[in-house]
Amino acid sequence: MKCPRCGADMKEGQMYCEHCGREIQIVPEFDPALETSLHKALSDVGTQIAEKASEDSKPETDAGQSTVPEKQPSVKNRRKKRWKVFAGLFAAAALCAGMSLIFWHHTPEYRYEKAAAQMKEKSYNSAAELLELLVEQDPRNVEYLNALSSCYYFEGKLEEAKELCLTILDMDASCEDAYRRCVAIYEKQNDYAAINALMQSCPDVQIQSRYLDYMANPPEFDLQSGTYREAQNLKLIGNAAGTIYFTTDGSVPDENSQVYTSPIPLKDGGYEIKALFVNHYGIASDISSANYYIDISRPDAPYVTPLPGNYGKPVQIEVDVPDGCSVYYTMDKTEPTASSTRYEEPFWLPVGYSTFKFVTIAPDGVTGSVTECNYTLNLHPLLSMEAASNQLLLTLKNAGVVNSLQGDAPDGDGRNLYTFKYALTINNHHYYLYREYHELDGESNATGNDYVVNYMSGECYRAEKQEDKSFKLYAIEQPENGQE
Repeated sequence: MKCPRCGADMKEGQMYCEHCGREIQIVPEFDPALETSLHKALSDVGTQIAEKASEDSKPETDAGQSTVPEKQPSVKNRRKKRWKVFAGLFAAAALCAGMSLIFWHHTPEYRYEKAAAQMKEKSYNSAAELLELLVEQDPRNVEYLNALSSCYYFEGKLEEAKELCLTILDMDASCEDAYRRCVAIYEKQNDYAAINALMQSCPDVQIQSRYLDYMANPPEFDLQSGTYREAQNLKLIGNAAGTIYFTTDGSVPDENSQVYTSPIPLKDGGYEIKALFVNHYGIASDISSANYYIDISRPDAPYVTPLPGNYGKPVQIEVDVPDGCSVYYTMDKTEPTASSTRYEEPFWLPVGYSTFKFVTIAPDGVTGSVTECNYTLNLHPLLSMEAASNQLLLTLKNAGVVNSLQGDAPDGDGRNLYTFKYALTINNHHYYLYREYHELDGESNATGNDYVVNYMSGECYRAEKQEDKSFKLYAIEQPENGQE
């Protein structure tokens, strides 16, 4: 005979393989003819016993015979015969029960129950031996394979357990036990890419939902590809904790691309968005993409007066702001944005050469075209800015506002500074405007006082801005008297 595990030759009757140590379970050979003969013999015994009992109880009625009953057997003899009948029946039943028990101990059901009991007692090696026999007999039985995989896992045979799990999933892709055991094995091996691949192949979304933290699904977009008539904010959604990287120009994103932290504004024009998700374990998803075209009406470019050109006297810059929109501008030749200076009211053109750029921005963030204006304000004054500043200091000193031409304060606490802001026209007279600052211990703060000097006559006034944005002038020596 040969060992069923390793195939080594064995002596007849030997209980263990000397080569691999496998215990040999002797199973009686099943002989259909023997079983038929056994059943026939038991049937004959029963028939004979029944016939004998019948004959003993019948009187003789043959012709020529006396009908007078013979002397009946004693009670003791009848009991003895009855006992023999019962003994025969009991022996037959015992024989049948013994045969059934032998056959039951070698059925798959018995072996599986025994293996389950051993697994409950954590005797995984013994249970695995029984389950291996069952798998040999029925290699596509998922229940046997799953139990054997569990034994291998607890024995530390991770590769064997994993291979059995994958075999099970080939036959039954919804076996949650196999997924759970595979994930546990891959996690012990730090193979998170394998976990992601395994769960991506799972057709059961309920099972997938239990392992989302291990998965790296392509980012989802909350807007479908297409054309929109209004500006949009695109949200990117990841399936778990991790980072989304994206591009807006159709280039392939990687971990050096822009990180998604808030909705992406889609204002005007075309966008090809591509996004990549990297989960907590460093596993990257496939790339998802979408195309958008935002076709909306852009606000008109700002209309600015006066027109660009050269000017010889003070003029104000005024911008026509469309309803509901805002205008922003720069003076350093950079492109204006919503972070630039906002146009609030007309302002005086700076002296000399200047470049303004204006842009209109709609409430939804759509930006119009930029209006660029180049100006030159070349005054022809009788007093220069420096001479006008000296004239102002002299007037303030004579009025007792300052103690010296250096602007020393009357109380000796710091000094006043007068800074030129712009040239302006008031009641058809042209002035320089100076703003007063008080300097103390190296800090300079505006006092709220403005003064103007007529650059043709040298007259000085204190100026106050009114609610209608015009200026009212006061003589410095008589601040209570005003001059419009």
